[in-house]
Amino acid sequence: MGLKYIEEFRDADLAKTLITCIRQESQKPLRLMEVCGTHTMAIFRHGIRSVLPDSITLLSGPGCPVCVTAQKDIDAFVAFSRLENVIVTTFGDLMKVPGSGTTLARQKAAGSDVRIVYSVFDAVTIAKQNPEKQVVFCAVGFETTIPTIAAGILMAQAQDLDNFCIHSANKLTPPALAALMETDGVDIDGFILPGHVSVITGTDAYRPVFEAHHIPSVIAGFEPVDILQAVRMLVLQNETDRPALENAYTRAVTDQGNPKAKAVMHQVFTRCDAAWRGIGTIADSGMKLDSAYSRFDADTRFNLDLPEVPEPKGCTCGDILMGLKTPDACALYKRTCTPMTPVGPCMVSSEGACAAYYKYA
Repeated sequence: MGLKYIEEFRDADLAKTLITCIRQESQKPLRLMEVCGTHTMAIFRHGIRSVLPDSITLLSGPGCPVCVTAQKDIDAFVAFSRLENVIVTTFGDLMKVPGSGTTLARQKAAGSDVRIVYSVFDAVTIAKQNPEKQVVFCAVGFETTIPTIAAGILMAQAQDLDNFCIHSANKLTPPALAALMETDGVDIDGFILPGHVSVITGTDAYRPVFEAHHIPSVIAGFEPVDILQAVRMLVLQNETDRPALENAYTRAVTDQGNPKAKAVMHQVFTRCDAAWRGIGTIADSGMKLDSAYSRFDADTRFNLDLPEVPEPKGCTCGDILMGLKTPDACALYKRTCTPMTPVGPCMVSSEGACAAYYKYA
């Protein structure tokens, strides 16, 4: 690809200027992590790596909600699909994620009523249309998605739907960043912070992590020039030894974020410890239903007793999500683990690092 590929960028002249500045100003070897699956795909799709100096390494972090969903949660989704008179509703990315024994896609092929939806509101509608069946929504997402799921719960409550519930595997971004910085072996010189999540959380959500670790951090949009601008800002912070928390996506992100979205999120959900696939349990990083909405908790309604299961043998999704390895360093990559026969979730999701490497690298 290289510089010729830049001609296809919007604002190509600005992109060229940014690339020139990065090449001139970057002297130190840097390891920069994008903490958003959409950034991961944009970086590969637009050939960002190919125009940066060799001294800059871009790492994919735990920014794909499907990728960090614990295997026990996937097993729970599968278990719900095996129950009589239950309809499981899910986003499409979850269909092929392997649990400890099978996937939702295989369950659907075997006759289970598993339906792909585009939002939680579709699931609420399905529940209203099928009063004789229980409808379970697989709630997987970060701060971008959680307010919408909360609004779906409020809709179900307003319609007095007794046959709608969710299994919450929702997660929060800042605690994961803090956990990364406290993990032995993790070597990161800067974060490219997620744009979509930050629209909801605002810049202020990252201040505790920044103040604790003083790691260069920049919120970025998703156009190539947005990402290049964030990289340049991180380069300058590192070269001048002046770490900062900066917002390069001011057209969408404010310091406070979206107060209405945060209010509905915290009305319906409360923070809890959560298991991140391949990483482990991170304190206060999950969102469970508040006790006032426990009637919509699928775990309480069905009282499943699922055993703890080990991660798939040889799968290094956890190391990849923490920037300790790249997908091509995994022994299973492109061998037993492919998009058609995935072993781990990073090869399944459209935002997964392994899927991006497989498609573009």
